[in-house]
Amino acid sequence: MSINFVTAMAVKSFDVPDRKRCPDKAEFDLCTVDDYSVAKLILDPGWRWSESTKPYEQTDACQHHHLGFCISGVLEVETAEGLRSTIHANDTYAIPPGHDEWVVGPEPFVAVEFLGAASFGRRGSRGVHARV
Repeated sequence: MSINFVTAMAVKSFDVPDRKRCPDKAEFDLCTVDDYSVAKLILDPGWRWSESTKPYEQTDACQHHHLGFCISGVLEVETAEGLRSTIHANDTYAIPPGHDEWVVGPEPFVAVEFLGAASFGRRGSRGVHARV
């Protein structure tokens, strides 16, 4: 297991993100602080990974590791093995690679993610966690 250290003070606002990506029915605001990327996700009603993002990622299932906190909305997640979980406002979550996910109901799903954020919404990222 690797050990991560924060090496410099850094404060940034999602009001002025370093990068913004807007794939189908989604918005990913990315801020990099020290050596870490953090993403604010806004997934619109009707967004589903297998329909909206799969063409960009070019994989059969989402290959991202997710570690995050839900601000609002509801997201359903299903693994390749058929395990399902629902994420609601004020939930923290960890999701391993190999899943589909979709917004439930009429509200956008809004969350902040701390793992793998730099590659969200990047065409052909294939789940690779890179600061590009």
